[in-house]
Parts: sequence; structure tokens; C-alpha cells
Amino acid sequence: MMFEDKSKVSDEQLRNNSLFELHVISGNRGEQEATLKAAKEIWPWVDYIHIREKQLPLHQRLNWARLMVESGVPVSRIVINGANRFTPEDACYQGVHWSQDMLHKAKMTVEPGNRHDLKRRLGVSVHSIHEARIAEEYGADYLFFGHVYASASKPDITPRGLEALAEVCSGVNVPVMAIGGIQPDNIQAVRSAGARGAAVISGVLQHENPAHAAALLKQSVETGK
Repeated sequence: MMFEDKSKVSDEQLRNNSLFELHVISGNRGEQEATLKAAKEIWPWVDYIHIREKQLPLHQRLNWARLMVESGVPVSRIVINGANRFTPEDACYQGVHWSQDMLHKAKMTVEPGNRHDLKRRLGVSVHSIHEARIAEEYGADYLFFGHVYASASKPDITPRGLEALAEVCSGVNVPVMAIGGIQPDNIQAVRSAGARGAAVISGVLQHENPAHAAALLKQSVETGK
């Protein structure tokens, strides 16, 4: 299957092509070389690449981001999970993503009047409509909800399903990204449920050809097939 080379497509053009975001999340395995290689190959096809790696100290995650930028990945595509939104303008990542624990800690330390003045785009992982509304009230720019389908990263937990996804999507005013078991053949289903994007881990980064896997997801979004 042939795909158009999108390596020269601007961020603005990519956003205009689709309001449905694609996020790829690192596997939390500390596989720096493999992750950096994949990031260099997949960034033209995806909106954001998350450096998750919660077992690593923040300075090492920041170093991964710097190495990604040096390899050609645009700063605008890089998200660091667990980072603080109070960061220098020249930091080499565009956004941060928080767990429920991080959101709870931030609620204890950030004054409400400052919440919407923070610099970096903030995503928050949620697992219910209750958590989603709390994150929205705090000032999250988008939410991850899941896992929607059976997922290799959560093999012992029952998927929450499309109905729960639809409830969250309709219950908040910020974009919701579906996560968990997302594949080219079900990405339109989560979109129909109201999701404004999807996030994948092993479906891209553990694929034998990450760029091909990312391109298939993007094609499925754009063509509806």
C-alpha cells in the first residue's frame, strides 16, 4: 500500500486536514533508542508523541525530548507525561499530560485564578464522567478516556466500552481522546461515539513498522475506512 509522504506537511495543514487527533504514547519500557527511532519515522502521521516513561526521572524524559527534536521531530508534536506546566518558553516540548494523582496534587497547590493562565497544553487521563468533569473544571485542554477496547497494557481489566466513552464525550466541553485497543478498523467507531481523537501505545510503537502502522491509522481517520 502506498502513502503520501507527509514529512513536509506543516502542523497547521495537518490540523486542517482532520479535527481528529492521533496521539502515540511511549511504552514505559525505557527503550530509548527504539522509541527515538520510531518517533523520527512516525511524526509526520501523528499529532502528538508522548514521552510517558514514568519510571524515569523528569530530567531523563526531558533529555528524550531534546533528542527527538535533534532528530527532526517538531517541538509542537512532543508531550511529556508528568511534567509541570510551569516551564521555560524554550523547553523542547509542547504539552504535558497528567494522571489522576498528578491532577489531585496540582489542585492542592495551584490557585484557581491561575489555572487557565498556565502555558502548556494540558491533558488528563480520566476513567469516568465524574473524573472528566473535575479535570475540565480544573482547566484541562483535553482528556484521555479508556480503556475503550481490550488492551494489551491492561489485560486483566474489563474494557469500559463505547457507551461509557459516549457518556464522557457528551458530558464535557473539552475534546476527549479514546485510548485502549484502538486499531484502524475501530477508530471510526470511537469517532462516532464523540471522541475527538485516539491514543495508541503498542499498536504503533510495538509494530514491526511503526511508520506504516501510524499511516494506516491516519488513513483510516481521513477516509473513514
